[in-house]
Amino acid sequence: MGAEDAAKREQNGLKGAGEQGSRIIGRILPAAVKLWLRSQVEQVADLSVSLAGRDRDILSGYLPAVSVSAAQAVYKGIHLTQLTLSAQEIQINIGQVLRGKPLRLLKMFPVTSEALLSADDLNASLDSALLQGGLRDFWRSLVQKTSLSDAISSRYGQLPLQPDVMLHNAQICLGNQCLALSFYPQVGEQLATQPVILGTGLSVVEGHRLQLESPRWLQALADVTDVSKGEPITSLQGFQWNLGTDTQLSLLSLQPEQLRCHGRFSVNP
Repeated sequence: MGAEDAAKREQNGLKGAGEQGSRIIGRILPAAVKLWLRSQVEQVADLSVSLAGRDRDILSGYLPAVSVSAAQAVYKGIHLTQLTLSAQEIQINIGQVLRGKPLRLLKMFPVTSEALLSADDLNASLDSALLQGGLRDFWRSLVQKTSLSDAISSRYGQLPLQPDVMLHNAQICLGNQCLALSFYPQVGEQLATQPVILGTGLSVVEGHRLQLESPRWLQALADVTDVSKGEPITSLQGFQWNLGTDTQLSLLSLQPEQLRCHGRFSVNP
């Protein structure tokens, strides 16, 4: 009887572990992942999560593969019409999740992503600290070139171009494989009386640098439909903006109504 009882207990134990694993994969873990993802965004209209892996891996806190799809999401002020993410080899605090605690990431992992932003998304994102900071850093790196400063003075006169310059009333307009950026330089209370309007094509170099192609001064944002009408900025031809080695872009497509990009980036705990 002792041996028979032990065998039954072992079978029941295996059955229980299997049921627990199935419950984690089927209900608990996807719900926890969704809750964590929702905590990372300000808004999302539709969110789906798909997990893949063996029960014993997941029960140890190891997620071999995760796929996420989101629509009409806002992340740190950046508006996205559509976003898909896929990641592998994720480690999480599974023990705490099973006790009802929030999901936490335990180590860095790479994410492959595809994002679609409409023209409206881009302009709705311009007030975000993330995009504003990126644009300011981009402009500051441009005006460090003495030849560009001279070109700006020649076209626009003396503008407030100190390191703490703000891009007041910034606007972006998309064209066919190009974009136009318009803004009023502002430093403190000093505000330019006319906008700086830059039109340029963009290409990706080595995955983590954006290169300006045929940059030009434009008269109006609408000229992005035919940037050849603008005045060439020879001092900026071939200028590159480093996105950081943690970002690797494989595609950047610009169309009049949307921007689409494919790439890979790292997520840190």
